[in-house]
Amino acid sequence: MQLASWFSTKGLANKPYHIAAAVLVVALGALFYWPYLSRMPSGYHSWAQGDRLALAINFYDYGFNFWKPRTSDIGSIGGVTGVEFPLQAYMAAVGGLLFGRSSINTVFRVLDVSVTLLGFFYLFRLIFERTNHFVAALVPACFLLSSASFVFYAGNYLPDPFSLSLSFVGYYYWLRFFDERHFRHLAVGIVVLTLASLIKTTTALFLISAMAIVIGWCYFQPELLTRRQKMWFVALAASSVSAIAGFFYHNQQLNTYHQATLFLSELRPITDSDMFHHTWRALKGYVGTESATRTQQRVIWACVALFLVFLLPNLRRRLPLVLLVGAAVPIAYAFFWQMGSQLIVHDYYTICSFAPLAVLLLLLALLNLGSYRGWYKWATSIGLAALSILMVRDGYQRLHKRMAEQDYAWLQGSSQQLTEHGIAPTTNIYVLGDPAPNTSLVCADRRGLVWSEVAGMSPDLMANLMARHNIEYVVMHHAVYHDSLATQHAAWNEVFAPVMKTPFVVMRLRNMNRPW
Repeated sequence: MQLASWFSTKGLANKPYHIAAAVLVVALGALFYWPYLSRMPSGYHSWAQGDRLALAINFYDYGFNFWKPRTSDIGSIGGVTGVEFPLQAYMAAVGGLLFGRSSINTVFRVLDVSVTLLGFFYLFRLIFERTNHFVAALVPACFLLSSASFVFYAGNYLPDPFSLSLSFVGYYYWLRFFDERHFRHLAVGIVVLTLASLIKTTTALFLISAMAIVIGWCYFQPELLTRRQKMWFVALAASSVSAIAGFFYHNQQLNTYHQATLFLSELRPITDSDMFHHTWRALKGYVGTESATRTQQRVIWACVALFLVFLLPNLRRRLPLVLLVGAAVPIAYAFFWQMGSQLIVHDYYTICSFAPLAVLLLLLALLNLGSYRGWYKWATSIGLAALSILMVRDGYQRLHKRMAEQDYAWLQGSSQQLTEHGIAPTTNIYVLGDPAPNTSLVCADRRGLVWSEVAGMSPDLMANLMARHNIEYVVMHHAVYHDSLATQHAAWNEVFAPVMKTPFVVMRLRNMNRPW
């Protein structure tokens, strides 16, 4: 087997277009993300970003034990926690071996952006190799970049865009199998989709759908696979499901044994009409508009209309993709009902649940529009190019708006300042007034604990919390000390000795032998 056969297109004449597309995709990635590759967690859901970055840092610091991930939060035993397949964090930690520990944050962001761009390139291939319509093949990338949620999380540490982007590679090879009937393409597609499902469990629903379509196809068309290929497929499918189920069980065991609650994997269904209306209103409101702009929503409705218009031709020519769209509808519906209560506060949950349906509809629409020739091709090229530019502009503006929020700017550079004041990097700290379990800790490059509630916090209570975990130092934003605790300074100074007062406040517990 020649290596070129895996990646070559349907003719040497097509290669310049692939190179041009790759250059454009990389250029878009640089335009969007280059200024932020060294940025620490900030903005929307900075707490979730901090959790994932903490995994990478602690892989590096604690011997690269992939099966026992831990974060900087020591609330669980040893900080160990169960989490979905932490491939991103582990690879970022390995990058720290190559470029230095201080580069882990940048490597993490570069890795996620790179996989996102890889997904864009395979979406291009999926369209272009079937239509030879260059502009139409670039539209899916521009469509996704227009989503405020996707474009923001694709450039940081969350697994959702990473998993979705990998799934595009899997869909490409899965569909190529139906076009060319080479079993190796099916095997690659299933393996890649399995990896994407390990990284984000929601994607497993689409993996199971893809495998079910193959099984159903074999039932009605037995010659799709030879006897030996069927045996290999069954083994591959069984291994895929076993790997996902096995790792899920492993995570549950880690959470139970180490008393970890950080990455709980459980259903949060809609239980009553009030919750339904609240969730539906949020989904149509700020969650919906952050996941899809008005332009994107119009594009999606246009794709739905085109799906109905071209339904009969697509059933003849693109049946696998139509069936996958058919599977995506109940998946999105079931996800809404089983995880809906979390959609209100987790906008990134839409990325692997609802976004695949939108992208699959878009792919079908572009495959149909791109199949026409002559003056129609020029007309669609102009229209789709204008639409793409509009979507890229929207996405660029939304990304910069989100990245302008730096809620942890007060801790930027704090690691060196803490070290200069005698607080070693191996010293655990307590952060007061921060709800995120890990974000302030990774910014300070220390392990420890956080306490979010400032109201009602007394120096004795804080001292008891610290003594319980043998923590000597408490760190807080200057506004917490000078505003929220303004009336208690004398009492705090009796129990704690000031260490730093600017740019943030650090205090040391005077009596480390106090009982708790």
